[in-house]
Order: sequence, then C-alpha cells, then structure tokens
Amino acid sequence: MIRLIGTNEKGDEVLLYYAYTKSTKNFFKYITSSDGFEFNGSTKYVIVTDAKGREEPKYDWQNLLISRQKDQYIGIYKVNASTNKNINIAVSEDMIRWKKLGKIENIKEVGAVIPDYLYKHRHVLYFGEKNINLAYSSQLAEWKILDRPLLENRSDSFDNGEIEVGNVFNQDDHILLVYYAKHKIGNKTHYSVGAAGFDKKNPEQLLWRLNEPLWEEPKHLASDSFRPLGVAMVHNQIILYWVVNNSHVYAISCPLPVTGNIKDKDVQILLNKTHKNPIISPIPKKKWESRATFNSAAVYEDGKVHFVYRALGDSDLSVLGYATSKDGITIDERSDEPIYIPREPFETPGGNMFKTFADHFASGGGYGGIEDPKLTKIDNRFYMTYVAFDGATPPRVALTSISVEDFLDKKWDNWEKPRLISAPGMVNKSATIFPEKINGKYAIFHRVYPNILVDYVEDLNFDDNKYLTGQYFIPPRKKHWDSKKLSAGAPPIRTKDGWLLIYHAVGYQDSAKYKVGAMMLDHKDPTKVLYRTNNPIISPDEHYENAGHKSGVVYPCGAVVKNNDLYVYYGGADTVVCAASQNLDTFLSQMKNHKEPRLRRVSSPVLN
Repeated sequence: MIRLIGTNEKGDEVLLYYAYTKSTKNFFKYITSSDGFEFNGSTKYVIVTDAKGREEPKYDWQNLLISRQKDQYIGIYKVNASTNKNINIAVSEDMIRWKKLGKIENIKEVGAVIPDYLYKHRHVLYFGEKNINLAYSSQLAEWKILDRPLLENRSDSFDNGEIEVGNVFNQDDHILLVYYAKHKIGNKTHYSVGAAGFDKKNPEQLLWRLNEPLWEEPKHLASDSFRPLGVAMVHNQIILYWVVNNSHVYAISCPLPVTGNIKDKDVQILLNKTHKNPIISPIPKKKWESRATFNSAAVYEDGKVHFVYRALGDSDLSVLGYATSKDGITIDERSDEPIYIPREPFETPGGNMFKTFADHFASGGGYGGIEDPKLTKIDNRFYMTYVAFDGATPPRVALTSISVEDFLDKKWDNWEKPRLISAPGMVNKSATIFPEKINGKYAIFHRVYPNILVDYVEDLNFDDNKYLTGQYFIPPRKKHWDSKKLSAGAPPIRTKDGWLLIYHAVGYQDSAKYKVGAMMLDHKDPTKVLYRTNNPIISPDEHYENAGHKSGVVYPCGAVVKNNDLYVYYGGADTVVCAASQNLDTFLSQMKNHKEPRLRRVSSPVLN
C-alpha cells in the first residue's frame, strides 16, 4: 500500500510524491502529470540522506511542501513518528536527491517557504494549523517567529474555525497564500479553501483576503472522509488535491483570485455585439419577409458566411431566406424569394401540400411552417434540422439535406424531401447534428422541456418511423441563470478543449428573458459537460433585442469560426438577425479560467 506524501509543480508539470514498502525495504518516488489530473508521466526514485550520508529509513512523511529558491529546492514536511512533533527541512538541487537539515525546533505546524523570494536577505516561512504565522531565517537551520499571528480566523465568515497553511506562491504583484479552513462536524473535519494576498515589499502586510471560499466540500459528500494532500499551480490554475476515504485522490481546478475577487464568480464572459446590429432586418416591400427575419443558421464555406434565416411576412407563414457575408457582419447578397418553404402536410397550416410560395397565399396562409433552422456540414452535404409546425399539432423536428455544390450554386429545388425525426404528440425543438461521428455514430441534440436531450444514431435516414428518443440529457442548473430550461443553439464546434456548444436558456430568476450561454463538452462523450459559463455571454439589453414581436429574447441558431474568430448569430426579439463575436482563443481561455470548480478523480497507475 502506498503512502501519499504531497504534491509540487516543476515547470508545467505536477509531481505526486509517494512512498511504499516492499520486502521490508522502503521506497520513495514521484510521478509526473502534464495536466495535474492524469499522473501517467515519468516516475523517479527519490533518495533522502542525512548529513552523514545515511538514507532515511522509513519515508514516513506527510504534508510535504516544496519551494524553489534559485539554485535549490526547500522541502518542509512532518514525520508521523510520535517522537518527532516538529516540522523538518530538507534541500535538493534536482528534487530527486535530498539532504536533510533536521528539525526546526520551535515550529511544530505545517508550513511553506515563499518560493524565489527573500525579504531583507532572509527566507520567509508561512506556517500554522490554527492560525497562520510567519518566520524568518537566513540559514534555514534557525527561524525567528513573528510575535503575532499573521492571519486569524473570522467569526463572520467561512473561515471561522481553525485555518491551516495549504501552500504559498510568488505572483507578479503579490504573495498568494492558499489555506484550509477547518470545521469539526462530529468526528469529521469539513474543509473549505481560502486565499489571501500579501505585499511583496513586506510579507507581513495583508493586501486582501477572499470573503468567499475558492472551494468547499460539497454537501452531498458530507459522509466521506477528506484529507488535504497538496496545492499546486500549473497552467495559471490552482489545483487542490485531496485524499478521499483514505483510498482515492481527487483534485479540483480553481481560477486564480486577483486582488480579492474570485474570477469565476465575479467576472462575466461576454461576446462583443457588432455596432452594425441588426445585420438582417425585415424588408416591408417583400411580402414573404415583411414582418420578421430572425433565428438564422450559419455556415462558413467558400470564403463566405452563408445565412439561412427564418422569415415571416404578410401571411405569418414561416419560411426560410438566404444571405451571405464575406466579413461575417456586412450582408453582401440576399435572396429575392424564399429558398425553402413548407412542402409537407406536417409543416403547413391546414395540413395542405404546396409546391410554390404563391400557393400558400392562395390558401390564405396562417401561423405555422418552417422555424429555427440549424445547418451542419457532414462530408459533402449540408444537413438542416428545423421545427416543423402545422399550426395545430405540437411542433416536431424535421430533417432535410442538400449537397454542398447545390447549396453554393443556389439550386434550392434540390433540397431532399424532409422527414420528421421526433415522435408525435410532444413539443420537440432545437435539434442540431454534430459535424462528425462520435464513437462511430451520429450525435444529435434536441429539446423536450426543460432539458437538452442527446441521441446517438447509426445513420441519418430515419427510415420506418424511427424517431429520436432522448437517450441522455443535459439539465438546467439550479440557482444559476439557466435554471428553468435550456436548448442547444448552434451546432457544436470542435475546439482543442472539447465541443463548444452555444446554447440559450431561461432562468427562474428572470423568466421573461432568453439568454445565451456556452458549455464545453467532452470530445469523446458530449453528454459529459466539462464546464459552462457561469453568466450569460449574450443578454437582451439592446433596443433591437426588445423592440419587436417578443421582447427580451436572444436566440442563437448559428455560429462559425472565421480567421480564428468566433461569430455567434442570434435572433433579436423574434424580429431581426444579430451578431456577436470574440477571438476564439480568448473566449476559450476565459471559459476555462472562469469555470466552476469541480471535483475530479485523479488517475495514475500507482493509484490503481
């Protein structure tokens, strides 16, 4: 059985230190991880000797905290032996061969030396398991303790119990202390994690302290035993490590707090709305799009953004129009006639079948038709999902397709005969298809209130009345802005971090307004949400998002990546088409940096 000793970062890697006994011989090792969660990198033996060259007999260590100091590393640790209550210190040039310097006689609580930092030519140690204290040393062997606590608990905050040093980091403009706030509940210790910043010109001077925890033990895990293992910083993230139930290691990635704020809670990620909004508006002279042009699909092909948008005219019949833009914002071309009209009984008012748009007007028209298109390119075809509504029965999802060549040549008569792919008798909307197969199958999102549903299908033929069933689902989040209902918006976009899904949602806190968010999904399993934006990325706060048929609605149906910029296209107030954009790398970085901390199990061959 291995004994977990601590963690530390070295460059862009995290090191997990552990020890074990085999055939009465004791071994000390570390294993590396490039992301802080999968420890499957190189493994090294660690050797610790005393001043006489004798090797450490048991490696019965705990609470190991390592700090780099220019040409050496300083390790502070405790020993489990009942005869040694003081913390110990060791040094190394390579983190593999260590030399013990012995006990620090006047300090018995876990501590960490500020890395790459000297104050008046002295090393600085933050230590403590009840309060946080400070000590100075010129030679590492003897330490002078500050005569007052540096940080104490707060009676009116999450850290109103004992507080213990987690780790300390040397940042550009401050010293960052991460600490554990401990609360006894029966025989169990419940942990929260706090942070504070100290002045680099004076490490005794507190600059700020978080009023909210970086992370705290989830209530649903109250019966589990948590023990802190270490705190590392890698890829500009804090990673907290825990031993759970004395058997497994879990970790949580948290954003760096800056000047007393927690980024993921206090900073909004927003797309930039173009000053040219709305980019597509109704044309009163055209009776098929005289009242509304909104909820547009979008694809980037042949150097242009192609829009397929929903249009309402004098008869209130919903049809689809077409437009293009070279820069993604300015419309260069727009169709004179609809490019797609209701053709089947399931999408025409009164259940009639029509061949031309004029036939609809001859029948008197009525509310219904083709709504909210989504376009996905798969191989050499564009697949279009949309909401089919006959004006009487519950709206359903329909599917058609057209070759890329015919689409670019505007051969609109070559749309494939549409077919319904959702079951009758229930409202099903917002379907969109992934642009590539997942594990050999096509993945499709759709929406039955209040969840996003996920289905995997062998093909896109949907023969013999086969329908989407909702094999998996992604639910709303309680107490968040998307707490009431949510739907997939634009087709998912593959990124380096996962599948980026732009979605729209409604929350109970503001139930009259539709807002837009983003979530990152696992590449291999898009039913697994890696993280979501904690705030809307688009909210209906402009006049063109409120002055229309439905005030307070922003509704995305298309998104493209052009020159590494993300463009999201959405309907405003069910009346116009609008656009918002952001550099893709910037947006992905903001999403990752502001993601909600979530406990993940650490994987490693040494832990199996």
